[in-house]
Amino acid sequence: MKKVLIIGLAAACAMQSTTVPAQFGGLGKIAKGVMGGGGGTATSTDADGFLTNATRSTKNVMISAALLAQAVTDRAGLSGRKAQIEALQKVQDIKELSAHKEMLQSDLATLNQRSDLAGDLSAAYKAGDDQQKKLIGTAVGNLAIGIARNMQLAGQSSGLVSGIGSNPALASRAGQFKTAAGLVGLQAKGLGGIATTMPKLLAAARVSGPKEAAASEPQPVTF
Repeated sequence: MKKVLIIGLAAACAMQSTTVPAQFGGLGKIAKGVMGGGGGTATSTDADGFLTNATRSTKNVMISAALLAQAVTDRAGLSGRKAQIEALQKVQDIKELSAHKEMLQSDLATLNQRSDLAGDLSAAYKAGDDQQKKLIGTAVGNLAIGIARNMQLAGQSSGLVSGIGSNPALASRAGQFKTAAGLVGLQAKGLGGIATTMPKLLAAARVSGPKEAAASEPQPVTF
């Protein structure tokens, strides 16, 4: 079980190859995180922090990606995502969050398949009513935070890979860590191309990116 966990976390780290324009706040920096850059023992406190942050960050990315994918596909259908978004907002457990994995994959694919994502988003924003513009703007700003947080989590995963073998007590929670690492890796892969266009996406939605994205909290999404 311990071997499976380590392999899963290592895969997530390997998938984290995202680089972002240096001028875009903190998105060009991968923090070492609370688990350090490797070596030592991963404590239960470190592990709990990783799971909590992975759950919160993944939830934010799922909600943001859902809104933006809907906006560029069919802006009028944004209100139709309300029940889905509100269900995600109530999720507190990484396993329960993983049940929405296919939705995340689909929404990220929709965004990545756009040949001019910023242009499409700009058109949706300009044509939207006040509520739709608010949702789009909030989603873009929150996604910027999600990208930065995902980079941090991937960096923390590498420390967890190094330290997990020194703490047998964590092996009993292998399923949780494997699920979290898988979601972190999925986002690292799906957000790479989007991250490079983030400055244009922020401009399209007429919002300013947070100066320190990784240290900022997502704005609430309300319909």
